[in-house]
This record gives sequence, C-alpha cells and structure tokens, in this order.
Amino acid sequence: MASQQTGRHRKRSDGRALGISAVALGTIIWGTVGPVVKLFPEGTEFQYSLIRNLSGTTALWLFVLLSKNKKRYTKEDIVPILVAGTGAALFFPLFILAFQLTGVGVAAVVSIGVAPIFVGLIAWIALKQPPGKQWAIGTLIAVSGVVALNWPSGDNTVSILGVAFAMAAAFGYSMQATGMGMISKRHTPFQCVAPMFTIGTIFQAPLSYGKDFSFLQDPILLMGALYGGIVTVALAYAVFIYGIARIGAATAVTVGLMEPLTASILGVLLLGETVSIVGLVGSVLILAGLVVVSKPPKEPAQLVA
Repeated sequence: MASQQTGRHRKRSDGRALGISAVALGTIIWGTVGPVVKLFPEGTEFQYSLIRNLSGTTALWLFVLLSKNKKRYTKEDIVPILVAGTGAALFFPLFILAFQLTGVGVAAVVSIGVAPIFVGLIAWIALKQPPGKQWAIGTLIAVSGVVALNWPSGDNTVSILGVAFAMAAAFGYSMQATGMGMISKRHTPFQCVAPMFTIGTIFQAPLSYGKDFSFLQDPILLMGALYGGIVTVALAYAVFIYGIARIGAATAVTVGLMEPLTASILGVLLLGETVSIVGLVGSVLILAGLVVVSKPPKEPAQLVA
C-alpha cells in the first residue's frame, strides 16, 4: 500500500512539474512581446494587437482542424468560453489606456501584480477552490518582486483613473485564466484558446477602424506582427493552458509573473536597457516566489496496517 501511495504521489509531482514547465514556457514567450512591440511606430498599439490576434486566431483554428484528438463543444463549454473571451477582449485595450494615463511602469505593476490575487479570489469565491497558504506566500513574494522590478521613476505621475484601468485589465486577464481553467480538462489546448481569441478579436476589431496600417509594408514589422500571432498567441497560450490543466489557474497566473522578468532580461540583452539594484532584487524575489508555488504540496501522512 505504501509503495502504491508513493507512486501516486510521484505521478502527481511529475504532472505538477510538467504543468509548471509548460506555464513557464508560455510566459517566457509572452515576455518577448514587449521588445517586439517597441519596434513598431508609436500610436500603432491597437493595429498591432488586431494583426496579432487575427494571425493567432487563424493559426489556432488551423491547429484545431488538423488535430486528431479534438472533441465537440457542448453547452457546458459556453460559459467558460464567454468568460475567457470577454477577458481576452478587455485586457489589452484597458492596459493601453492605463499606461497612456499613468505610465507603463505603474500600469505593469498594477495589472500584472494584481492578476494573481484576482484569480485566487475568483477560485475561492466563485469556484469554491481556496488556493492555499503555499500559493498565498509564493504569490506575495513574487508580486513584491514585480513591484520592485517595474517600480516607476520619481518623475512619474500616478493617475487614479489609470490605476483603475490597470486593475480592470488585471481582472480581464484573470477572466481569461479562469475560463481557460474551467474548459482545459475537456478539450485540447488549441480548442480551448481558439474560441477565446475569436471573441476577443471580434470585440477589439472596432478599436482599429480607420487607423493606418501602412507600417505593415515594412517586412520586419509584418514579420513581427505575424510572430506575435503565431508564436505569442497560438503557441504560448496553448502551452500555458496545457499547464493550467495540471496546476490550476491560480498557480499558473502566479508562475506567469515570469513574463515581466523575461521582458526585462530581453530589454537588457537586445535593447541595451539597464536594471537598477531594486530591479535586480525584484528579479530574485520573482524567482523565489515561483520556487515556493512550484513546490509540490506535502502528501498527508498515511497509516499502514
């Protein structure tokens, strides 16, 4: 009996490690979005987002059509898809409004840092799934790291409205993660993400109406937009949701705090940016928090007759 219990615990630990790795890979890929976006002309954020979403959604549905393991959608999938799709539609526009009003530093701290808390509260209140002390401690450490890494400079003016938009963006991201978590055990990763981004793209499309897309004549920018869709949407979200199915939305979003760390590292390596001592401390805190949430929970002691 003891050996069977040990085997089951090892299997759960292996599954958790695989889930953590998948989520980490997805968020590392997301971390490449920032450096790519900086290549685009100022004021083209919504156009970039639309091209990214269109190419990503197209790639996702192609993967769904080619998949041999796909299953039919049912009525049970409607609510999770709508929740995730609404979150996908809300996040990017609200984040753009936030950083236009209060600066990218404050917007990043609030939207990225608050998201794990929202997901934990949704899991606790709506789904009756309290995340646990280990998650709370690890999330607190990692969020502290995000705050330190993205702490705005002294000349930043904090806008209350901008902070409100950033918190709303965080809630949108939380809706995405929660909806994906609800559907992740019934469908393939591509099937989970494709309808979510379809809804998000439809709602975001009007924001780009009448705007200039001539920058896409530059082959590098066109490739950057397609990279955003095929790699940072289709591939990244697929591996992210693969991980969610194994570790849950709350832990996945906390592991997702690797995204700003990845963006900072790429900024230093590729764009010549610098990181302050406080930023370095924040990087260490993020990694420490991820170690805490990644640690498998202890198996309760078993009595063997």
